[in-house]
Amino acid sequence: MIGGFDGTSNVIAGKLLPGVNVKGTHAHAFVQAFSRLSEVIPMSEESGLKTLLERVLRYRTELDFQETHDGELAAFVSYAHAFPDGFLALIDTYDSLSSGCRNFILVALALDDLGFTPRGIRLDSGDLAYISKCCRDLFTTYGEKMKRSFFSSCAIVASNDINESVLVALSKAEHCITSFGIGTNLVTCQKQPALGCVYKLCEINGQPRIKVRAARELAAAGGRRTSPLSSTRQDGSRRWRGRVRYPTRRSSWPRIGHTCTTTGCSTRRLWT
Repeated sequence: MIGGFDGTSNVIAGKLLPGVNVKGTHAHAFVQAFSRLSEVIPMSEESGLKTLLERVLRYRTELDFQETHDGELAAFVSYAHAFPDGFLALIDTYDSLSSGCRNFILVALALDDLGFTPRGIRLDSGDLAYISKCCRDLFTTYGEKMKRSFFSSCAIVASNDINESVLVALSKAEHCITSFGIGTNLVTCQKQPALGCVYKLCEINGQPRIKVRAARELAAAGGRRTSPLSSTRQDGSRRWRGRVRYPTRRSSWPRIGHTCTTTGCSTRRLWT
């Protein structure tokens, strides 16, 4: 294990290497896969989690968190069902402060009622220092309001292309981050850099999904893209004929409104 690290998200490493702890959270796609609270699978009495959702909804009413994202809350409850002793939620799929952190608080309170200890949250986008301070303030506020001491020890994990420069910059800024998740910049030599890429879940079971970003111009619209028809030239290359049709958002939440079309004008072979 490299000095300074105390765990890995690589499951096969945890299986093969003695003493290596496997740690991590869920993906954005896991949150996007849920759209309503009715999708939460009920738990048995023996699990000790049968009343988790009921308690979450009661706290949601008590704290007036009705505007948080239903699908995200359903995902957090489902994740807590699977990992009640390791509940560390990725909160930035839609909005870290107005939805994600508040949904974590609801599930954390319910888990505490049932004798489990919530672990914390993970931030993967935006101004990490600022958001971490706001989340810690929320933990302090609702920890005092609900008389729950565990909030003071909840971890705030930061990821998202963390490297030496980011760590130095954060060390000079005020933040409440307790640990960092470092991936690409740990295992890849920047003199021979990795091809940075991500995947975004855009549809599941015919329903559009979207990962909301603070930089709205970088957010990809949810919903399946309709591929254009193409024809083949004599030299074997392909050219577009037709248009790509894709949905756009009309509000901050991932609801589908109008559709737009893009007309292809040229293509270029990138790999042979």
